[in-house]
Amino acid sequence: MRVGESFCPGILHAVPAKDGMLIRVRVPGGFLRAGQFGAVAAIATAFADGQIEITSRANLQLRAIGTQNIPLVIEALTLAGLLPSSQHDRVRNIVTSPLTGLTPDELIDSRPHIRELDERLMADMLFVKLHPKFSFAIDGGGKRFSRETDDLALRALSNQAIPLLQLFIAGIDTGFAVPASRSVDCLLEAARVCIQLAKQFGVAVRGKEIVAIPGALESVMQALSHLLVPSTLLGISPSVDEAPLGIYPEAEAHHVSIIPSVPLGRLTSKQAKRISDTAAECGADLRLAPWRGVVLGAVPERLAASVAAQLESVALRCDGRDGFHGIAACVGSTGCDASLADVRNDAISLAQHLAGRDLKPRWTVNFSGCEKQCAMRHSATAELIAYPSGYSLRINGQLASAIQSPESALKAILSAHAEVAS
Repeated sequence: MRVGESFCPGILHAVPAKDGMLIRVRVPGGFLRAGQFGAVAAIATAFADGQIEITSRANLQLRAIGTQNIPLVIEALTLAGLLPSSQHDRVRNIVTSPLTGLTPDELIDSRPHIRELDERLMADMLFVKLHPKFSFAIDGGGKRFSRETDDLALRALSNQAIPLLQLFIAGIDTGFAVPASRSVDCLLEAARVCIQLAKQFGVAVRGKEIVAIPGALESVMQALSHLLVPSTLLGISPSVDEAPLGIYPEAEAHHVSIIPSVPLGRLTSKQAKRISDTAAECGADLRLAPWRGVVLGAVPERLAASVAAQLESVALRCDGRDGFHGIAACVGSTGCDASLADVRNDAISLAQHLAGRDLKPRWTVNFSGCEKQCAMRHSATAELIAYPSGYSLRINGQLASAIQSPESALKAILSAHAEVAS
């Protein structure tokens, strides 16, 4: 079983998997130029398995790369501007809403803060010491789509004369906020203290490790005291349990966001190329999303039907009736030695049975190839974990079956789906 920091991939840190070498591409905030996405599509065709995976932190992943092709992949990604700092290759988890700057219910546009944070992280060699899974989040208000607990997070507060963001460390509300103008200063100073404390106490540089050290949280807050103000308000945006799909009006008049289904968070090179070309043609703002999807923002409303049709021409539907809505799966036995089942194929089989049916609100399904449940959301409607003799199945948190065959498990899920109100 491969665990630990050394097995977290990057562009310059390819790791072996069952199907070949695997790399991960940092995309801070999920913001990606259309041409960059097109370049990744070409790289996937030439050197990988022709597939692009979107991660739950809105980064990109390529797999099944031949060892001899790794230098060519690095060169191509560098030319595309996706490796701005070789030292910070794995300092990558900077997340925000993929709808930031687009929706009318947002309090603060997080884009300039995300860009400043990324630039300053890469300018300081100290932050190379951050754990590859260490994540920063800046939430400008509105809807929050990521349900992960970030190491350091700032969430916008409403009804303030001066825009404030509440500070969370490893999911803990500190009760303090920082002016938006000092948000990046706050995150970087907090990260510095986390690095110092991790070294002092011999733990990984992760928020959950730091807050478990007696007195450590107080040390972090003391270091930040010159930046913070007490806050009794809740800095928690409403969390959305499912991926939005379709065409949505934006704050700017006569513009829309278009969000297609991305089955199991994977795109073929052809699909990615279509997204890239379409975004370039209509001037769309391309973002990756933490539900392992994509958003085409700032699309002129008059072009919306045409853009949706172009996406549907490569099986990227916006109506959610392809059956994949709410279904997540790890790579499974085709790409991972630890997996005990071809979970991806079983997830596709379930989607085929659900195709054409009405969407069910808050309906989610996790297929996991082993007990590690890599990159799976918590508290899905149906959770399947593979074992040597079949799947264990939980529905709505209750054990439905200790072990049953894939066919029986899918039947039970379909029955549960039928009982959910539309």
